[in-house]
Amino acid sequence: MRSPLHGDRKHLPVLVGGLAWLVLAVLVTVLLYYADAKARLEAAGSARTALGEVRDEIDRRLETALAVPETLAAVIAAEEHIDTATFNAIASRLVRANPSIRNVALAPGGVITAIHPVRGNEASLGLRYADVPAQDAAVQQAIRTRRTVISGPITLVQGGTGLVSRTPVFLRGAGGGDTRYWGIVSLVVNVDELFVDIARIADRNAMTIAVRRSDPVGTRVEAFAGDASVFASAPVTMYYPLPGGGRWELAAVPRGGWAAVQSVPLLARGLLHILALLLGWATYRMLATHDRDLMLADRDGLTGLLNRKSFDQYLQAALLQARPGGCALVLIDLDQFKPINDIYGHRAGDLLLQHVGERLQQFERGRDTAFRLGGDEFALLLQGERAMSDLFRVVERATELIRQPVVLDQRRSISVGASVGVAVFPLGTESERASEVFDRADRALYRCKAQGGSRVQVEPHVDPAK
Repeated sequence: MRSPLHGDRKHLPVLVGGLAWLVLAVLVTVLLYYADAKARLEAAGSARTALGEVRDEIDRRLETALAVPETLAAVIAAEEHIDTATFNAIASRLVRANPSIRNVALAPGGVITAIHPVRGNEASLGLRYADVPAQDAAVQQAIRTRRTVISGPITLVQGGTGLVSRTPVFLRGAGGGDTRYWGIVSLVVNVDELFVDIARIADRNAMTIAVRRSDPVGTRVEAFAGDASVFASAPVTMYYPLPGGGRWELAAVPRGGWAAVQSVPLLARGLLHILALLLGWATYRMLATHDRDLMLADRDGLTGLLNRKSFDQYLQAALLQARPGGCALVLIDLDQFKPINDIYGHRAGDLLLQHVGERLQQFERGRDTAFRLGGDEFALLLQGERAMSDLFRVVERATELIRQPVVLDQRRSISVGASVGVAVFPLGTESERASEVFDRADRALYRCKAQGGSRVQVEPHVDPAK
């Protein structure tokens, strides 16, 4: 059958041009996608750099702030007490040096008895940590671990929110070791002051940055610094562990979002379209030629069936996957084909072979495959679990179709018979080579020819009714 494409050559440039345009569109899309992806990777790297700067800035500020309770704790541990005047003098000097500190307090025995500055923090005086479970948990952790524990940001008793550190104080014995728990030195840090540099770091790196709490099991709360919408925009994230447990999640996205990250300007995109047109055309031609060569290498040019080369590969693969008695190789040899070529000519013979190929293609279902081995020799490779009676019905149906006449013109038709040799495989549990299976089917076909043809022989012999 002639293809419409070959029937009207004048439409070929239009059809090929349309296909080339389709390849162009796909190629340009892919190129721009990868270019933008590269830009997003670079932006993600910049985001990580910005978060690293934020983390370093938090480290610096926290380290400076935490020096206050640690200094007071060292004084108390050495002197075993601290009077109000000494506390206020030390605290005043340390707080003035660190504007992010809201207050520092002493809680001997777990009760706040002194706080600096007092103004604005009066509500904290007399607070007993044991009466506030959320705060007492942090205090007990600090006592247990003998380390500073940071919580927050949390809602403060005196109003507002802040980051709270609690440093346990243990008095020293005669040998210099800690002997007795004294109490807690607490510190409240203003969150806004602590993160005052986030906006500056974000602007310098063209990023939008936010921070929120994230506990070890992944429960998250609203952002307490920066734009909370950052966390809904597939951000680059980094965790900041807090002393004593807990952590913060730092997040950053490019200013304007990921959609604004493009490395290819409009003019360059236009040039890429032109280049893609040429590359698309060359790719189309290369692939079309390659596919055609592959098809011709694996297929019989006259019938379109798989050829002998493919047959060998398929049979070898079937032997590796088959279960005992589950498959069959069917060799088909046309009877009285040579006289048709002699009487009606080779064109009639070719037409007959084409019709036989079309009829055998009807049996290509699932893993069943049809082949032309050469000349007037064909094969069916039947794979899958089948009863022998079902196998014979397939073979009988194939021979019936082959025997049907082929019309040459209004007055003439031709037909042939078929001799069929069948080899069921594999035999038992023993491995068998492809050549051995083929030889068994060929022997069955030879016996069929010796008996006059137009019949089916099976090797080994089996009862068709089973």
